[in-house]
Amino acid sequence: MNKTIIININGIVFHIEEDAYEILRAYMTDVKRHFAYSADSEEIVTDIENRLAEMFSERLTIESKQVIVLQDVKEVTERMGNVKDFDVEEDADPRILSSPDTMKVEKRLLRDMDDRVVAGVCSGVGHYFEIESRWIRLILLLLVFFGGTGIMLYLILWIVMPKAVSRADRMAMRGEPINIQTFKKNFDEEIEGLRHGINRASSEAGPVIERIAQVIGNLLKIAVKVVGAFIIFAGAMILFALVVGLIAFLGVWQSTELNYFPFNIVNPEYKSILSFSAFVIVFIPLVALILFAIRVLFNRNVVSRTGSFAMLIIWLAGLGLGIYYGAKVGGQFTDEATFSQVTEIKPDSVYYLRLNPVKYLSKEDSLQYNIDRSTFKSRSIINDYKYEYDMPRNVNLKIEVSEDDKAVLNQEFSARGPNFESALKSAQLTTYQFSQLDSLLQFDWYTRLPKNQLWRDQRVDLTFKVPLNTTLIIDGRLNRFLQNYNLRDCQPENSSEDLLSEWIMTKDGLKCKNDSLYKRNLNN
Repeated sequence: MNKTIIININGIVFHIEEDAYEILRAYMTDVKRHFAYSADSEEIVTDIENRLAEMFSERLTIESKQVIVLQDVKEVTERMGNVKDFDVEEDADPRILSSPDTMKVEKRLLRDMDDRVVAGVCSGVGHYFEIESRWIRLILLLLVFFGGTGIMLYLILWIVMPKAVSRADRMAMRGEPINIQTFKKNFDEEIEGLRHGINRASSEAGPVIERIAQVIGNLLKIAVKVVGAFIIFAGAMILFALVVGLIAFLGVWQSTELNYFPFNIVNPEYKSILSFSAFVIVFIPLVALILFAIRVLFNRNVVSRTGSFAMLIIWLAGLGLGIYYGAKVGGQFTDEATFSQVTEIKPDSVYYLRLNPVKYLSKEDSLQYNIDRSTFKSRSIINDYKYEYDMPRNVNLKIEVSEDDKAVLNQEFSARGPNFESALKSAQLTTYQFSQLDSLLQFDWYTRLPKNQLWRDQRVDLTFKVPLNTTLIIDGRLNRFLQNYNLRDCQPENSSEDLLSEWIMTKDGLKCKNDSLYKRNLNN
């Protein structure tokens, strides 16, 4: 009884007798030592191991056994050839050095990935039938004109023909003996072909590349000068606009007429400092960019190292002031306060909910809409929702079922501030217009702040509670404020924004009266 050893060759596990293993190990040691100084020794050794694994698997399958014995190793290594054969004649034909069994090579139909136009099908078929690949391509091209047969045949062959991935696959594709000598010869031919191709490409492409590089260099120089001139011109215009804009902006802001979001976030005492800080943060880098463009364009320094250092100090000072006072403004939003008030709604079986299209003008509005201040009283703008975008949305509406048989509107006002008292004061100064005319309920789309009141995230959350079985006919424009329902679920597809939808209050909440339309929209 001989001792067996478990080995792994190319990911395949074999059981091999100990004496056979010693012969195989010595054989692979000689192979690795012989190819140790080759440019791609690891790839050659891997290909040889792959071939050995294939041959051992074939023998075990044919002879229906599970253990590799000494005779198997001897026969396989003899077919593969020995590295000592190279000492006989380095340039000898590998077929002469091989044993008679080695000459019996079975070609394999594989796709040649080294000589391919699309997938290597034609070159693989050419190797198999020993025909130049160009004739195969010509035949398939002619077959294209016979009902597209050439295309179908090419696709079928593409699917059924595997790729020649390894060096052993490429040798089997050409019908070359798959042994250690042909592995070496095949690799040497690949290296020589690659070296020859590189030398020819470099000798032919050298002058062309040099000329192309020269043209590209000249074009880059022209492009750099054009870009530099544009930066200087555009930068100078922007600097002038910044200076004029800062003066005008401070004049308008300090006149208290610019009280719109986001300008009404900043405390009046911080306006000048933050304006100047923002100006410096933008102005200094722009000046530095212009100076750099001048240096590149004219190859000369316009400002000394001391001047550059001074500009950096000024920019850092502006950045520091911006961060400091920006943090102080942010400190105005640290605390939050809320208060609520409840308005009882006149009872009715049907309510019409509508977005109020009327906006009454204030003095600040007269500036925005270019209206004479002396004639602004009693004037209004109809169907104008422009004001909604002057501030973040600060009105939210929920519709819920009432706990009793009463309809009520709960208005919860909230705001932020540096402390609770200040936040509560800001919330109390916020007003919201809501009106009822019989069954018509009108909701404004904005809250109102007192004159010169700073924005501190003032908002109102409305909760309209209605009894069971109450019908609500809702203006589609309220959908942008409605929190717990989507009015689109009760509207036809591609309907206008202001289309009315009819709902009824159930114990589970609002339900669209057009049940089929509601289910269709939910499924979509």
